[in-house]
Amino acid sequence: MSGIQQTQLYCLADPTYYETPARLPDEKTRYPLDSAPPPEGWRRVRGGLWTSLLPEGRELAEQGWKIHVSTVPEEAEATLRDTARICLAHGVPFKFLRSEQALLLMSDKYMARSGAGKFLTLYPPDETVFLRVLDELTHALSGRRGPYILSDLRIGDAPVYVRYGAFVARWCLDADGERVHALRHPSGELVPDERGVVFRVPSWVTVPEVLRPHLAARAASGDATFPYTITESLQFSNAGGIYLARHRETGRRVVLREARPHCGLDAVGDDAVTRLHREHRALTALAGLDCVPEVYGVRSVWEHHFLIEEHIEGATLLEEIVGRFALLHGSGTAAELATYTAWVDSVTERLTQALAAIHARGLRFGDLHPSNVIIRPDGRVVLIDFEYATALDDQDTPVAGAPGLQAPTGTPGAEADAYALWATWLSMLMPLMEMAGHDRAKALTLERWARQRYGLATDAGPLRPAALVAAESRFGGESEIAALLEGPA
Repeated sequence: MSGIQQTQLYCLADPTYYETPARLPDEKTRYPLDSAPPPEGWRRVRGGLWTSLLPEGRELAEQGWKIHVSTVPEEAEATLRDTARICLAHGVPFKFLRSEQALLLMSDKYMARSGAGKFLTLYPPDETVFLRVLDELTHALSGRRGPYILSDLRIGDAPVYVRYGAFVARWCLDADGERVHALRHPSGELVPDERGVVFRVPSWVTVPEVLRPHLAARAASGDATFPYTITESLQFSNAGGIYLARHRETGRRVVLREARPHCGLDAVGDDAVTRLHREHRALTALAGLDCVPEVYGVRSVWEHHFLIEEHIEGATLLEEIVGRFALLHGSGTAAELATYTAWVDSVTERLTQALAAIHARGLRFGDLHPSNVIIRPDGRVVLIDFEYATALDDQDTPVAGAPGLQAPTGTPGAEADAYALWATWLSMLMPLMEMAGHDRAKALTLERWARQRYGLATDAGPLRPAALVAAESRFGGESEIAALLEGPA
């Protein structure tokens, strides 16, 4: 898990302050097994978002074949109940995410891919028990749904996965000098327990014969007919990756947007695949506009879905802001500020035209912010990431957006895009819009600062969003405006 992802764990329990994940206020969604008295002869141990049930008087084995079970929220309670029954019958220690809220958080798009989908972890004391429990579990959970656990080997058609790894906390340094989880080599030396996104078996471990057909199925899961070769990885998330690729015959450069089933759940429970196909429909409907990438289709490889779209040359608007920002580069003279504001005006005008073209096709964009805008070398703008682009009158799919740039909940399609346009214009002048993510009315303060610092006329920039106009006309104070606009965004 990266440093950013480790830090993100401490953003779960409180929307404003860092807090230990164990203090997540999830009491109303706790699973019964978390709160019911432990069975006779078992003890309960809690740690972070996890609850463990351990046989009394027995220590965990140091390492071995472990079993992971994944799930989807609507099947989680039944999957936990059925798995726990088997574990209790065989005396196998196990842990599970303690609540539906914890499961949703750990299934979020931006959590670590290596841990994605892990709902239960089982620690069989030896290989004989491992194989017996594995057989019962795959039969009991056959046909259930859950994310694919990238670090593991899947067993049959159940959301059941295995890997060889450490059961207890042991640590060593890896090749880069980083402190990582460790396995004990037969020599007694501690070596890294690799927990990446590829199934690996330590060199000294013999794979049980019963697992070999599943290894063969994994090896045969590729698609030799897929015509693209990945040349660069641009981004990874729990939902999937974004890659640069070339067509093997034509050499055409494309962007591949990957979506993994049941992964990367958003606020309404949609997974990455749902959003990818929504994006495909939107780009198809917007074909011919030069402010959106051309779409070449959708292709499935194994269980992963790939949206294939045009590669746009240029830099993101965020990168351009960082490279040009007038209050950072230069001495802030009137001439320098005027040059920068002229560029801001030109970008804003092009964004206004792009949104108007999209709205004319009956769609909203729904996710405007500086990282989702590419500035071509000739200055034209292209919007990317249409996962939340739906009909203008759609009230079921939430808008997305960066902190401080999102419209209030329930704002209709075109108006929500207008809010994000105004907020994007303001973020080019005052890149502090995260403040408005904590207190929406701070956007008005930032607007006043921007107009004063850059010497802008009162009518400069896009029209102020209707929600802010109505709030400011009724209430003069920022706290009252924030209350009217639902407080923190």
